[in-house]
Amino acid sequence: MERDDRSRMGGPFLVGVIVVLIAFGVFYLAMRFSGGAASTVQKPLPFGAAEQAYVAEITFDNLNLSAFENMLHQQVTYLNGDISNKGARTIRAAEVTVEFYDQENKLALRDTRRIIGNNAEPLQSGETRDFQIGFEAIPDKWNHKFPAIHITGLDLE
Repeated sequence: MERDDRSRMGGPFLVGVIVVLIAFGVFYLAMRFSGGAASTVQKPLPFGAAEQAYVAEITFDNLNLSAFENMLHQQVTYLNGDISNKGARTIRAAEVTVEFYDQENKLALRDTRRIIGNNAEPLQSGETRDFQIGFEAIPDKWNHKFPAIHITGLDLE
């Protein structure tokens, strides 16, 4: 009778091991082909004298903040707006740093994001394009005022 119990336990155990191995395999493949966390880290864009001078040719318009709750009941805050290239050069990539402050005007969150680039078409001279940046974890101490937005990197043609 003991041997019969062992053989009955072996089947479900083996099925469980196979299911776990398949789950790990799917997770591994998903991370490998989606690029995983390691590939989302990008090299900072240049921001020398020429790039800093060109910032005067770039404007942000129609900026607004909106907040939504995702399916996990987490609040996601979005910064939406338009970026315009008023200068004569083409912008291949642009990076901005967004800063949220607390009630005492101390930095609560600083986040740098690329709003042009990442396989998108370059922003030509005279062109305007919309952008959106999502923030999943703005600290509770945020003063709920509009964040500061600074261009911190440019790749120009």
